[in-house]
Amino acid sequence: MDLVTAPNDNGRYDRKTLVTAALLLVGFGALVYFLPPLMLMLGGNNRWIAGAVLAAVLVLPFAGLWLRGRYRRKRD
Repeated sequence: MDLVTAPNDNGRYDRKTLVTAALLLVGFGALVYFLPPLMLMLGGNNRWIAGAVLAAVLVLPFAGLWLRGRYRRKRD
């Protein structure tokens, strides 16, 4: 049994979906990797801005999944 399955015709993800998922994973990983120095830099000036950046980074994946779900519901 193949672990890469999806609801399209042949039961597999297409290449575009896999490339997009990989790019999102790498991009979010890079964002989280550089988050501590960014927080220290912003926290030196204003702690509220640093907290807002942290909150935005934590909410970003959930907002992306919510928007994707809305798009897919409207498309189907």
